[in-house]
Amino acid sequence: MEHLSRILYVSRTSQGVGEAELKQILEQSNRHNKEQRISGILCAGGGHFIQVLEGPQEAVFRLYGRILDDRRHYDSLLIGVAPIKQRMFQGWSMGYLSNPPEVMEARRKQLLAMWERRAEADELVVLMRKFLEQLRG
Repeated sequence: MEHLSRILYVSRTSQGVGEAELKQILEQSNRHNKEQRISGILCAGGGHFIQVLEGPQEAVFRLYGRILDDRRHYDSLLIGVAPIKQRMFQGWSMGYLSNPPEVMEARRKQLLAMWERRAEADELVVLMRKFLEQLRG
């Protein structure tokens, strides 16, 4: 039986990362994630990344390790890891949402406040869903 996991992290975009780099990240992610059966979404704006990744546990953890070494961002903080029974992003090897700086800053602060309170896994899943609903809305 395959064990699925979901992670949520925040980071800051490095100086000079613009539309061309974002396009490259998305193209690479779509190819790689499809091969590794990883799905998720990248939210960007105002110098921030917020990303949710889900899929086979080992593949997700291995990918996050690669992400940590990527110089296109820094100050990465893993907000949460949760085992999952089903995906939220089935069929999305990498979705993308661009948001205004004030929206991304507010969401980042909300996620960091939750992380500081060390929310339990169930609370994290609820918060992830609310966060994604707000971004889509």
